[in-house]
Amino acid sequence: MMKDSKKSEGAPLRPISKLIRRITMGFRTRLDDRLRDHQVTTAQIRMLYELRERPGGSGAQMARACYVSPQSAQTMLARAVERGWVVRGKDPENERLVTMRLTDSGRELLEYAEGVVKAMEAELWEGVSPEELGVVRGVLERVAGRFEE
Repeated sequence: MMKDSKKSEGAPLRPISKLIRRITMGFRTRLDDRLRDHQVTTAQIRMLYELRERPGGSGAQMARACYVSPQSAQTMLARAVERGWVVRGKDPENERLVTMRLTDSGRELLEYAEGVVKAMEAELWEGVSPEELGVVRGVLERVAGRFEE
């Protein structure tokens, strides 16, 4: 009897998780489509964002922040250097560490991408009231906070 009760209690959770994933994947796919002309991906934009917020970061820090393997982070960083979005340097305290910083070109690209994201978010939430958005945001922040505990 308890088994059935637990099963029915958990039933609504799966569709919510699937909806969140569907929204995330759909948003990311459309964002990649809109950024394609600039030859940049969502993952690369995430990396540029991290470098702007935490200048001087290492490849390992980028990998963790972008949820990619260290090898993928190195590939992304190499492409960013090739395209002039990022410059490499040495950590002043530990010369073995290679650090990264955004160039003006990288900052401009990031600002452009942030404008695209803002426009896409407006499209995504069109027709949803500010009150409804507040409730959704509050619930998602509370649930996301559980991963930080």
